[in-house]
Amino acid sequence: MLPLSFARCYFESVVGSAVKMAPVHFTELRADDLRTMARFPDSAQRTPVPDPSSELSYLVGDLVARKLGGGRAMESASRERPLGTCRFSMIGAGFSYVADRPTSDPESPEPLYEPLLMFGAVLELEDYTLIPEHTDSYKDLCWTAPADYAEGVRTKRIESFNPKFLDLADEADSDRVTVCARGLCLQTTNKVIADLAAIGDTEGAAV
Repeated sequence: MLPLSFARCYFESVVGSAVKMAPVHFTELRADDLRTMARFPDSAQRTPVPDPSSELSYLVGDLVARKLGGGRAMESASRERPLGTCRFSMIGAGFSYVADRPTSDPESPEPLYEPLLMFGAVLELEDYTLIPEHTDSYKDLCWTAPADYAEGVRTKRIESFNPKFLDLADEADSDRVTVCARGLCLQTTNKVIADLAAIGDTEGAAV
C-alpha cells in the first residue's frame, strides 16, 4: 500500500512510456472489477534488483526482503550481482473486497470495498529458491503454473492455486484466505500473466 501522494507522483513519472492508455471512472466499475488504465511494452527496460536509483527496484526489493523472506539474499545482492530484474507491465484501477460488515440479518452481511490503484510489475528471479515456503508474513508460499493461477482467479477457488490451500481454508485464518482470493491483487497479477502469454513469454514460468 503506497501513500496517495507517492502513487500519484510515481504514476506521472512512468505513464509517458505507456503504449496504451484508457481513462477509468470509478462510477463505471462494479465490485471486484479491475480496469487497465495503462499498459507498458514487454520490451521496456529491465532494472536490476537491487538498484537504489530505481523506484520500482526499491519497492520490489523491499517486498522481497520484508514480506517474502529474501532479506538475507537482498543484503548480499548488488547491481553487479542482482537477484533478478523487474519492469512495469500495467496500471489498473478498481474496487477491492475488504471484509463483511454485520447487519441486522446475521446471514446477510454487507460486503465492504475500497477503491485502489494497482501497479502491476514483473519480477524475474535468477534463483527462485531464495523465497522460502514460510515467512513471518505468510504461513504458506508456493509456486503455481500460470494456467492454474488463471483458473483460480476466474473461479475464486483457492485449491486451483495449490491443493494445500484447502487445508488453510478449514483453519482459523480462513477469512484471510477468502479475502485474498476475492481481492484485486490476484486480478492484477492475472492481467500481467495474460499480457505475457499474449507475447509467448510464460513458457516455464511460475507465479
